[in-house]
Amino acid sequence: MKDTSPAIGKKHTPAILVGVIGGFIVIAIFIVGTIHMVSAAHSDTQDAVHSVSSFYLDELAGRREQVVSSNLQREIEDLQVAVGLLTEDDLSDAEHLQAFQARMKKLYRLEKFAFVDTDGIIYTSMGTQDNIADYSFDYKTIAGPEISILNLESADKKVIIAVPLEGIEFEGKEFCVCFMEIDIDVMLQGVSVSSDEQGTTFCNIYSDNGIALSNTVLGGLAVEDNLLEALEHAEFDPGYSYQQVLDDFANKNSGAVSFNYNGIEETLAYVPVEGTEWMLTYLIRESIISDQVSSISDNIISRSIIQMLLVAVVLIAMFGFIIFQIRKNASLSIAKETSEAENRIKQEEMEQRLELQTKLLEEEKKRSQQDSMITAMSADYRSVG
Repeated sequence: MKDTSPAIGKKHTPAILVGVIGGFIVIAIFIVGTIHMVSAAHSDTQDAVHSVSSFYLDELAGRREQVVSSNLQREIEDLQVAVGLLTEDDLSDAEHLQAFQARMKKLYRLEKFAFVDTDGIIYTSMGTQDNIADYSFDYKTIAGPEISILNLESADKKVIIAVPLEGIEFEGKEFCVCFMEIDIDVMLQGVSVSSDEQGTTFCNIYSDNGIALSNTVLGGLAVEDNLLEALEHAEFDPGYSYQQVLDDFANKNSGAVSFNYNGIEETLAYVPVEGTEWMLTYLIRESIISDQVSSISDNIISRSIIQMLLVAVVLIAMFGFIIFQIRKNASLSIAKETSEAENRIKQEEMEQRLELQTKLLEEEKKRSQQDSMITAMSADYRSVG
């Protein structure tokens, strides 16, 4: 009897091998796809945050600059109105002039409301001063409204708004300038160093040489007292440079730069404030926003990974079950074929035995017939004899 089971087993081996290889390929695709998805998600998050940040910073900076410009223009108009309220009675003597100045200070919430004569003497509600050199405007050549900062290098900064005067005389002196002095915190209240609740965006105003009017640099993150000095230590993103900021501040150009400062990704937009030497800036901390966005995308990715793992487990179970079924079917098929082969052999043996028995019977029958014939012939012979 010939054993055919090894050949039958080999017949099923390629199918099992293909199933195993296919399963590993599917699992590998899931793993590679998940890694690629995570990497692409983080990259897309950074790009999206940067694009949105740049768009909104330009918009916010432009709008806030309009607010500051409007506030300054309103202060100039208030100063001109105050000068228009000046009467001959107010100019009659020092007492009346100082009383008028005190009323203007109270009315417009000013630190100082003063006049300057052609000799550079300053007239205030408290008396006269001779410190005209402390102020940036030139009282001899001023031709229109000018806005400047007093005590720029100190914490006690004041906004100075000055307008030229003509035809106003007091005690034989001619007033050539009227100016108001406003505390910087009052002037910039609700404008500078205002941030959202999450601390992601900051608005500030700087002088053209980088000094913060609010005494806070980069939303309080920088240890330097000067924006331009702080940015010198920043790592700028591709396409941006420190020189770009210097040139824009020097030429009063609007612009935006992205950089990393103290490990925090930030984007800074800046626009010149009309009628001043100031630059209004809007800062957004992209790293905080991207972290918040990433936390959401990470949760989505985590759930996706869990789903993929569950799918992989199901696939592995399915492939395992399929392989088990293939092997089981192969075993059953081998057993069936073996049984059939054995049955065929037994049947063949039985047929051979039957054939042999038939031949034996036929031969026995022939011998019986021959014996009968011989017996009959013998009887006939004896009867004849």
